[in-house]
Amino acid sequence: MKFRPDIEGLRALAIGPVVLFHAWPAVMPGGFVGVDIFFVISGYLITTLLLQRLAAGSYSVGSFYAARIRRIFPALFAMLALVAPACLLLLEPQALREFARLLGATGLFVSNVELYRTTGYFEGAADLKPLLHTWSLAVEEQYYIVFPLLLALLWRVARQRIGVALLGVGLLSLAYCLWLMERDAELAFYAAPARTFELMIGSGLAWWVSRSDAKPGCPTWVYALVGWAALAALVASPLLMRADRAFPGPAALWPCLATAALIWVGGSGQAGATRWLSVAPLRWIGAMSFSLYLWHWPMLVLTRHLVLDLPTPAQVALAVSLSVALAWASLRWVEAPVRRARTAQPLMLVAGASTIVASLVAAWALTAAADQHAARPGRDALLRAGASDFSPDRKRCHSSGNRWLDYEARCLFGPVDASATLAVWGDSHGVEIARALGDQVVDRRVAQLTGSTCPPALDYEPPGRPRCAAANRALIERLSGDTNVNSVLLAARYEFYLNAPDAPAFEAGMVEAVRRLRQAGKQVLLLDPVPTYYYPIPAALALRWRRGQDLAEQGQTPSQYAARQAGALALVQKLAAGGQARRVAVGALLCAQPRCAVLEEGDHSLYFDDNHLSMHGAARVAPAVLSLIDKP
Repeated sequence: MKFRPDIEGLRALAIGPVVLFHAWPAVMPGGFVGVDIFFVISGYLITTLLLQRLAAGSYSVGSFYAARIRRIFPALFAMLALVAPACLLLLEPQALREFARLLGATGLFVSNVELYRTTGYFEGAADLKPLLHTWSLAVEEQYYIVFPLLLALLWRVARQRIGVALLGVGLLSLAYCLWLMERDAELAFYAAPARTFELMIGSGLAWWVSRSDAKPGCPTWVYALVGWAALAALVASPLLMRADRAFPGPAALWPCLATAALIWVGGSGQAGATRWLSVAPLRWIGAMSFSLYLWHWPMLVLTRHLVLDLPTPAQVALAVSLSVALAWASLRWVEAPVRRARTAQPLMLVAGASTIVASLVAAWALTAAADQHAARPGRDALLRAGASDFSPDRKRCHSSGNRWLDYEARCLFGPVDASATLAVWGDSHGVEIARALGDQVVDRRVAQLTGSTCPPALDYEPPGRPRCAAANRALIERLSGDTNVNSVLLAARYEFYLNAPDAPAFEAGMVEAVRRLRQAGKQVLLLDPVPTYYYPIPAALALRWRRGQDLAEQGQTPSQYAARQAGALALVQKLAAGGQARRVAVGALLCAQPRCAVLEEGDHSLYFDDNHLSMHGAARVAPAVLSLIDKP
């Protein structure tokens, strides 16, 4: 296959936005579309190669897989070999276990399945997983396993219908993706069948180009117009898209079709836009794009594990610079030598299988090391135990994922013979406080009405939670008409919604919820925003203890709390204005000088992750809530 310098430059337009999005998301809010650009490029190149070999009668599944091993395995497994020891040193046992599972899944190219399986509150935060980015490699490898066989079959039995078949597969994949996004957005993101339409855009283009090579081309002005329009669309996509919007779905067609258009006009050699893609700096970045993709994310994540916080701009810049250096070194001393080596096909296949086995052995060894560390008694074990200090009723009483509890299914805590009820209405920040209130209340019941990423804001639809608004509308009707409920505590992770583009809708929804509750004669209490962090508190405390650092230093200062929660505090003050509601002053409870508390006597963490109060933390706040009930 003829080398295409414009495609090498196009790879730079894929990897650049991805790195910028992960390092400085405010600079490139839609940089994640770089992965979709890679999918289209991969589909085009692989299909072109396979079609040429089929036409020449030299097609071989073994040679195809040997070529994939030569291209992918050296850089990937070199990265894994260096990242694994770093994780052994920097990660706490639970995070190390998760890394080990993901390491084994990466070796088997099923990390997308593992990542989907381990999404949720009780697994490690996605942005702290050093191998999170390998999901896209898994999608591509799964495509590489199925597609060559499908194409060979079509070549043999329906050669003239290959284009129709590829179009059909792509449309089915897109339809499946759209169907999933309404039901399980996480699966739509990770599942190879839901991403296949992006690869099919590249594959379909390759087939169309192969069929039209002998036909007259388009006028030069057509190539120029399409090329510049596609380049403008491609450059604009990572700048205008946002991570809090539904994706992939129809939004992914924008960068994918622009990429396909650039590849098409680049083949003509008559478009200035694609000649611009062939400039040396872009080609230099494009040449090491695969290695840079492999290295940049682990470097950024390991930096966070090292500092136990959000890295400073200087630390982020250092991590990115180190990623570039490692990518360049990988290209020069790992990838290029293997590509040039005259290794026999059987030996390459054996080497590939051996590296997969080695990754599984390494995963087993890391799991054993994590288990051994976790079994050791000591203060760090007590500190880590905070990660399990969440409500025992969280799974049973909390709406999450695609599971929504109606009003009749609400959980009630406290004395069974009490007539008055305090309702806790909120997102996941209300779960532990509801149970803690139920443990401490003596004269009433406590009703838990909580849903993940579904705040008590009427007619507000958070991204990825299409049933939230309807659930809240039904809830306010039942809650307003429940004469046993005389007080309602509203709880939300305000900063999460206020930092989204639809913040005005969230704010308006909160105002309306307070108005409706007051109209129904309910006392309204507002839980002030909880201090939140950028690293799971139990793990951070255990790591600080191992490093000989002051545990209290993990807490933020009161001024940091005030600055980070400024918008949330302003909203709560607005909601409480004129006596409409009473505030529970969480800041005064947890953020006394000199730092906000993250630990109490007995080495009990006040958080079970980076933003949710643990049961000990909620128990510390609950008396302040109870002291306000029924007060004018």
